[in-house]
Amino acid sequence: MEDFCIDHVRGLKGCSHFAMLAGRQPGGPRLAEGLEKVELVIRGRCWALDGAAEVEALPGTIIWHMPGDRLISRSDERDPYACIVITWQVGRRIQRRVPRFTRWEDPGEILAYTRQLVASFSDDRLDRRALAVASYAHLQWRAHLWSATAMDPSVPPALQRVLGAIAADPVRNWTVADMADAAGWSPSRLHAAFREHVRSSPHQHVLDLRLRRARELLAATREPLEEIARQSGLGCAAVLCRHFRQHLGQSPGEYRARQSA
Repeated sequence: MEDFCIDHVRGLKGCSHFAMLAGRQPGGPRLAEGLEKVELVIRGRCWALDGAAEVEALPGTIIWHMPGDRLISRSDERDPYACIVITWQVGRRIQRRVPRFTRWEDPGEILAYTRQLVASFSDDRLDRRALAVASYAHLQWRAHLWSATAMDPSVPPALQRVLGAIAADPVRNWTVADMADAAGWSPSRLHAAFREHVRSSPHQHVLDLRLRRARELLAATREPLEEIARQSGLGCAAVLCRHFRQHLGQSPGEYRARQSA
């Protein structure tokens, strides 16, 4: 993929709410050259073509259309869809930077953002070029955030349960036996599943989450290292410092100083 530059965005052509009427179908026209469009589904159920396959879109689905892509092609007649439609004028065709179908899971965030965006588009006092760039960058980030962090659907449900439980409480004293019990597997099967789907060992996965939490706390707070170690599940400052040097090549203090520089 290309870098996440936005210099090809020329303006915001449209931003509006669309609701499909019961008994009607959208047809899925192709997007014209010189445009990019997002259809952010906020209600109902619909489908869009991805090649020859129809992909279902439920509330929270972000569908990113490039020139030549077909727009939403079918609506559920019993539960017609509604969406926010954002269209940008672009100066050139670029390589797709995010998957065509991604998700924004928080309905409250979606409602607040789309209300603000539609209101801003209607306000002639605001700079349209700035609004175009800001909205494009924000929705690219939302799509990238989901695609980079979403659970791979090929991960077995038992392993998904384990990973979700660890993510919800990384500070817990997780043992391989605890994780195997949560999955209903033997320890050896758990290790094999982690190798195949996570590309890591269970121990390393827990450690990675704890180090990520420690980095967040170092950047966002002025808490002492002992407290950060406790809150991240690393125990004490000495263990925190050892893992930082081993895995990140710097001390926690050096990391914090770089974040505030």
